[in-house]
Amino acid sequence: MLFEHGLFGLLLRTAIGKPQAPAVALGTRTTQTYAGLLARSARLSGGLQKLGCRPGDRVAVFMKNDPAWLEILFGCWHAGLAVVPVNVKLHARELAFILRDCEAKVMFHDENHAEALQALASLDGPEGGAPTRGIAVNTTGYAALMDAQAPVATPVDPQSLAWLFYTSGTTGQPKGAMLTHANLLSMAMAYANDVEPEGVSKALVHAAPMSHGSGLYILPHVLHGSVQVCPESRGFDALEVEELASHYPSIAMFAAPTMVSRMTNTCRGDLPGLNTLVYGGGPMYVADCVKAMDRFGNRLAQIYGQGETPMTITSLTKTLHDRAHPDFLARLASCGLPQTGVRVRILDEEGAALPVGETGEIVVRAPTVMQSYWRLPEATARALKDGWLYTGDVGAFDANGFLTLKDRSKDVIISGGSNIYPREVEEVLLRHPGLLEVSVLGQPDADWGETVVAFYSCRAGHQPRDSELDQLCIDHIARFKRPKVYLRVDELPKNAAGKILKNELKKRLDA
Repeated sequence: MLFEHGLFGLLLRTAIGKPQAPAVALGTRTTQTYAGLLARSARLSGGLQKLGCRPGDRVAVFMKNDPAWLEILFGCWHAGLAVVPVNVKLHARELAFILRDCEAKVMFHDENHAEALQALASLDGPEGGAPTRGIAVNTTGYAALMDAQAPVATPVDPQSLAWLFYTSGTTGQPKGAMLTHANLLSMAMAYANDVEPEGVSKALVHAAPMSHGSGLYILPHVLHGSVQVCPESRGFDALEVEELASHYPSIAMFAAPTMVSRMTNTCRGDLPGLNTLVYGGGPMYVADCVKAMDRFGNRLAQIYGQGETPMTITSLTKTLHDRAHPDFLARLASCGLPQTGVRVRILDEEGAALPVGETGEIVVRAPTVMQSYWRLPEATARALKDGWLYTGDVGAFDANGFLTLKDRSKDVIISGGSNIYPREVEEVLLRHPGLLEVSVLGQPDADWGETVVAFYSCRAGHQPRDSELDQLCIDHIARFKRPKVYLRVDELPKNAAGKILKNELKKRLDA
């Protein structure tokens, strides 16, 4: 009966069993119990329905991390609505595109957020679009939604839309990956088996954006009755995370690799309450992972997923980060084993399965794979073939079933007819103690097709010479793979999730 209400059933189940358990906290202060979160979510559902929202309508969320995220999510699902999480760092034009594309009925946003207000205003401009009602959280207008009577939860079909996630749009306009209640329920249930099989943490700290992976991890932690902790900064601050890890006895946190590196270099204590630091969303280089383990011990777990199959392709658990294993470094260079119920294959360009050790495109079939792209049948047909998701990522399996990512297929550099995988070069360059971050990409070349270019930033007090970096590459990889140009920058450009924006670096090369 509980799961007749889809993802809202996760909250309902825990609120029945642990009504007075802390559910939401701002910093170290509990703001909602599970009973309180259930009641507010139901009232918010009533308020949205009074505004005219009907099952299947879309509700956008464009705001920094906030305790209100929880009641908005579950309030929408209580009403049978689909949530559209939006990166809060987007430009007003990018936000307006998403609002028009998904025809959002309502958008929750931070008060006086300039991009939100500009995007909403543009919907009444010459480009038009369906009207979207903006509601600023933590205001009297938001509080008025809670005055509604709590209706009965709306039954939902497991295949109905729950989460419409817009991809970053690196190949054009962003595409909306349609994730159903069944997709996200499968993701939530896999977490305990494949990410924290040693035991689910008692608190989840949302230092990474709740519009991305951290927000998705709300579901398994609500299922297990954990408290959702929003930092008072509403974002990532390494020292603030350290304070929270001293207050809460057992925390998990999802983090981009750049966040892990910053914690490694910034935190002063041993973070006694840190149970599991889950990293993903970009390449974690072996050298950085080893440094993090030197600093925090064996408390790291890795996941590999995509917006089209969120958080659930492969995982490398804490147990598999075992330093004593003879294949320790090779395992760290991998992204782990396929998660429960997930089938993964490596295909060649003709679609034939490749044997162990051969590199090809990663394809995935699982109950977590998206239904389709929102109103994009041609893009859907390219991505989903015979039930398999073609990820666009390139990788290979080893003899024990560990998957190693080589790169995005679009990022592979072809120089003189030979494939060069940027991550392989980046791994070597990061062996230099003076380099902080590296991003390798191809530059068009009349003779070779492409040549290799390395952008890098340095640690304080270091200024490595190009000749040093060149020799490092010569010592570890084939000569044709080494960069022909090294470009130093103060900081590599990143998105809200901490991913390095190679498109921005390519623009610099083009300029």
